[in-house]
Amino acid sequence: MHVARGRKWARRLLPAIVVGCLMAAGGVTADAFTLINGTPGISVSPTSGLASGVFRIRGTYTSQTFCSPTAQPPPLIFKFFWESTSIWVLTVSTCDFTTYKWDTGWSQYMRPPGQPGTGPRTLEVDIYNANTGALMPNGKATTTYTVHAAPPSPSPSASPSPSASPSPKAPACYVEGHTRACPSPTSVSCTNPPTAGLPPSSGGATAALIIGAILAGGLPLGGVAMVMFPGFRVRRSRLSRLAALIGLGSLLIVTTECVFRPSGQTTQPPTPVAATNTVVAFEVTPDCRGYWTASSNGGIYPFGAAGSFGSAGGLKLNQPIVDVEATPDGGGYWLVASDGGIFPFGDAVGFGSTGGLHLNNKPIVAMEDTPDGGGYWLVASDGGIFPFGDAAGYGSTGSTRLNQPIVDMEATPDGAGYWLVAADGGIFPFGDAAGYGSTGGIHLNKPIVGMDATPDGHGYWLVAADGGIFPFGNAAGFGSTGGLHLSSPIVGMEATPDGQGYWLFAADGGVFPFGDAPGLGSPAGHI
Repeated sequence: MHVARGRKWARRLLPAIVVGCLMAAGGVTADAFTLINGTPGISVSPTSGLASGVFRIRGTYTSQTFCSPTAQPPPLIFKFFWESTSIWVLTVSTCDFTTYKWDTGWSQYMRPPGQPGTGPRTLEVDIYNANTGALMPNGKATTTYTVHAAPPSPSPSASPSPSASPSPKAPACYVEGHTRACPSPTSVSCTNPPTAGLPPSSGGATAALIIGAILAGGLPLGGVAMVMFPGFRVRRSRLSRLAALIGLGSLLIVTTECVFRPSGQTTQPPTPVAATNTVVAFEVTPDCRGYWTASSNGGIYPFGAAGSFGSAGGLKLNQPIVDVEATPDGGGYWLVASDGGIFPFGDAVGFGSTGGLHLNNKPIVAMEDTPDGGGYWLVASDGGIFPFGDAAGYGSTGSTRLNQPIVDMEATPDGAGYWLVAADGGIFPFGDAAGYGSTGGIHLNKPIVGMDATPDGHGYWLVAADGGIFPFGNAAGFGSTGGLHLSSPIVGMEATPDGQGYWLFAADGGVFPFGDAPGLGSPAGHI
């Protein structure tokens, strides 16, 4: 046996002494060797939810030793567990040589297995070498998912059936409101309405009133004087004076018609590029002083202080428009078609669409933008969620068997969750959205067609096709059209920014304001 002697022995022992000293002093920890041995990772999104909610998972494994072009990286098997129950297995064949990482990507959405109790639950991933079947070095990682208790579901106030409400009538004029709040419901004289209450275009009526007053008061007297007192204009023939009188009489008739035209014929609502289909969506400006209605052919009707930024009315659409969503500052809006095609106008930015995807005969039915306008969600009739921009996916019902299709969605105020609502009134909360009740177990006269949330997200309204209103949580009922005979079905609703009122809108363009929601006009009769 060869025994190291002298300096050779010292040279071999010195590195071990240095490493030992560094580890004892804290200079080198076990983490320093992690890159060599491998670092597993597991993520879950969202990190909490109801037992009936959905989540997705993702696994990674990082190793500079094994993920090297010269080392022929092995395929890895990722096995995921909820507590001890297997929930997903995936083989990842290749790694990324720039990050030294194998990545499963996000799984499909799944529900907690069995009947999990409330509280934190452990999710684990075990990572194996597919060639040898051996567990990779440091090949296990865990994280937690917290199961929340389901909140109680309050019944709609009074009775599930909405009570008959007074017939909507011409709204009173409103005084100016606060920033990002609705105008006060205190009525003022309609002879001097605020700017917000003026129609978008007067059509020249004001000018006609002024000119008409002058002509009606002054010119006929001048004409009479010319006929009865020919001495004023001695060079005029009697025939000329008669012609002048006839002309002035015609002017009198015209100006009288302008001045005393019935109020029902005053102004036309704004006309979009094209408007031949039904109204499908409604969106209010942030200050509540205007709103847009959108038709299925992409036409946009702005009222009050709402700006006109363009429309898809003149475009050949592959599929009809189904929703409109305004940007947070009201300086633009998006239109979305049933194939998920996105049409941004004004300061709205397109972050992506499903226009080029096959949606399996499950059309897009609604969209919702994030609080900062930096993204949006699209939702399909099966509850599939498509997030774009800074919108995050918190769950969906895309893989759930639904009794009725999804008809609308609403985001929470902070954008960290959303609700989906089905035609039977079933509510599906995701992320930080909480369920405050539903009509899923109630016999409805007409299906649910839309929803909106209160400003703090602690309640919401559901609206049926007959205009019946179902408030839950801290949402209050301000009236409905449930007891009225409607010419056209209600297709949606929009709450005022302060939550003290709402509008219902019908497929023919009729707008029904309740609470502090001001009525600024509608395209009814012009669609």
